[in-house]
Amino acid sequence: MVWGAQLPGQQYCSVGSDNREGGHRATRHLLRLGRKRIAFVGDTVAPEVQLRFEGYKQALEEAGIGFDPKLVRPAHFFPESAMEAVDVLIEQGMEFDGLVAASDMIAIGAMRALSNAGKRVPTDVSVIGYDDVLVAGFSSPALTTIRQDVVKAGRLVVSKLLRLLDGEKVQSSRLPTDLIVRESCGS
Repeated sequence: MVWGAQLPGQQYCSVGSDNREGGHRATRHLLRLGRKRIAFVGDTVAPEVQLRFEGYKQALEEAGIGFDPKLVRPAHFFPESAMEAVDVLIEQGMEFDGLVAASDMIAIGAMRALSNAGKRVPTDVSVIGYDDVLVAGFSSPALTTIRQDVVKAGRLVVSKLLRLLDGEKVQSSRLPTDLIVRESCGS
């Protein structure tokens, strides 16, 4: 029993959010705001992030915007890594007006790097995170994010685990995500 993405061929039960739809939803939101050059920052090797990345690429394709691999930078799940990733994008002269971060902590680090480079969030670059951690609403500007319902997920994990211990068969579950609009996107 694990919290995480449902993967092909897995031999265990998992409960996780719909990461692909979350990445798709995040990118669509930026596209609706008129953003056209949208960067993606996160470790696309991690299964959950890989699905978020696939959703990002799908939304770009649906909008008729070509995928540019130069706008993708790896970053681990802490702000300093995200700051370095955004610094590299800026140093390489990559122009972008939107940024999808694989997590809220990556988004917060990205906003700091943008600010250090003299770019304003959301005027110059709209930023969206993923998770809706507590600090997201208190960052400056407050972070627009994709919320995973971890309370519901926790209840499902425990329920399924108890059923497994009773000898029942259980199926993996994928939970929906919600777009939480705050200040970092402009609307």
